[in-house]
This record gives sequence, C-alpha cells and structure tokens, in this order.
Amino acid sequence: MSIRKTVSTLTVAILVGVVTVSWAQEQPSTTEQPAKTLQVTIQEDSGAGGLNVSNSLLPGNILSYLSCEGVLFGEPTTATPLFEVKISPDPNAPGPHWTVADDTFSYTWNYDEGIKVDFEGTIKDIGASSGLQLRYTLTNTSQATLKRVLLHTCIPTTDAPAFFPGRTTSASPGSFREGRYMGFYDRTYLWSKGQSFNLAKTEMGTDEIHLSFMREGSSPLKWEWWVNGPETFDYPFIAIESKDGKYTTALGFEAAEWASCNAGDERACYHLFPLFGDLEPGESKTVEGCFYMMPGTSEDALRQFKEDYPTAQ
Repeated sequence: MSIRKTVSTLTVAILVGVVTVSWAQEQPSTTEQPAKTLQVTIQEDSGAGGLNVSNSLLPGNILSYLSCEGVLFGEPTTATPLFEVKISPDPNAPGPHWTVADDTFSYTWNYDEGIKVDFEGTIKDIGASSGLQLRYTLTNTSQATLKRVLLHTCIPTTDAPAFFPGRTTSASPGSFREGRYMGFYDRTYLWSKGQSFNLAKTEMGTDEIHLSFMREGSSPLKWEWWVNGPETFDYPFIAIESKDGKYTTALGFEAAEWASCNAGDERACYHLFPLFGDLEPGESKTVEGCFYMMPGTSEDALRQFKEDYPTAQ
C-alpha cells in the first residue's frame, strides 16, 4: 500500500492577527497498483533455465521460455550438453540459483566446455504489449577461441492451447502430417526484405518436422536433426499467431543467425538462436532481445519489437 501525504491546515487566532500553521499527515492511499499483464514464474524442474510465462488477457495459456538448452560453437558445429542448465529456485542454494529482484529473473551458469552464461529476464509490463526483456552475456572462460557462438533457446507451446496445434489427424491416407504437430507452421512467420513468409508455404513446410532457416548470407549450420530450408530470413524475429489470430507469441534478438520449429513431438516448439560471433579467451559479448505473448497479429508484434529494439538487424 502506498503512502500519500495530505496537508491539513490549522488556523490559530492571536490578538495581533491570524497565524496559519500547516503540517503533513500520513494517510493510507486508496489507490491500488494495477495488476501486471504478464506473469512469470520459475520452472523448478527445468533443465534449460525455464520460466513459465502467461498473459492475464489470455487465461489458461502458459508458454515455457527455456532460456538455455545449450550453446553451439565451432566449425563444424558442436555444442555443450543439452538440458544441463538446472537452476535452483532457492536463492540460498549453494550452487547455481535464480535471483529475483525488481521483476528481473537472473542466473549464472558455467559449462565445462569453458563458456559462462549470464542470463537476465525482466518483465516489461506496458499493458497489452508487455514482454519479457532478455539479456544474455556469454564469456569464453577457456584458453581457445570459440568460433561462431550461438545460444539455443526454446519455446514449447504444449500448455498454451491457443497456440498448441495438437496432433494432426488427416482425412487423406498417407498424409505426412498424420500424427505430427505441424499445424502451427500455418501460423508461423519469418521476415525477409520487409515481408513476412509463412513456414507452411515454404518448400519444405509440408513435410519436414524439424524445419530450420538460416540468416541470409550465412553459411548453413548442420547440427542434430535440423534440416535447413532454401528460404532465408534477414531480420532476427520469429512469430506464431494463435489459432483465432487474435494473439501472438514471438521472439526477437538484436542479432540472430538460425530459426527453427519442431513439429515432431508434443512440445511443438519454436526457436531463435542469438548470435555472439567469435569469442576470444576471456572475451564477453552481450545480446539483448524480447519474448512476447501479446494481443494482435504477427505484424503487430514485429512493430512492437522494432520500437523496443530499433538497432536490431
């Protein structure tokens, strides 16, 4: 409850005139702070520094923001172990733990491969266009240069029925979508030359369940099960619209080189990999961005990101 100072006035009559005395009196304010549109909580059992994110305007929907499934580096591409980032919600835990202060969720994780990850996620609550502002600092703690460093984020849609595609049951026998989760491709967008393109309408969007796309001008990354489509994006932003088209979840960074969607299992997740480039021994680099869950279309989310991060390119 906030405190409001009100001024009371006492008039004292004196033989030679009138003296007015004022004093400050503390009274409880009747004005309540508005509830935040975006709610964020810690995933206690996550192996990827997970946060649960929901929007009060879209009740019954929770999106997972997995802040770090792993770090990719090297040529050819290798990676740290996946799902190793286990952060305790206990602020007094002796090992890696979440720190929560002033709507900011943060942690530090050290990989044995010589990579330190410092993560901060801060709730930016401005009503309908609220988001989770992201800040990653990666430090090379090894004795060797790390080439082409990217960080693996992930957003599963499983617990957000407004976005989750469900398992496809096709009326056409033998359809590749049968039993898959490819329905959200129809609502997923990347951007090139100022125009969005829909993943379902790309060359591999009808049959590839581990579909990925490179940044224009980048040499193809080859890692795990991902299959790069021939199309490319030139703006570091990916967005998925809800089934009714009234809401959008999106992820953008100041710099990103790889985007992908997994339709092979019930996670039905999407990813954008922020790019840190080469890191010399002892060198640190920071990349910022934002995760959105907001009313509006993918173009509305794009406009909001451009307003929030005008230097992104």
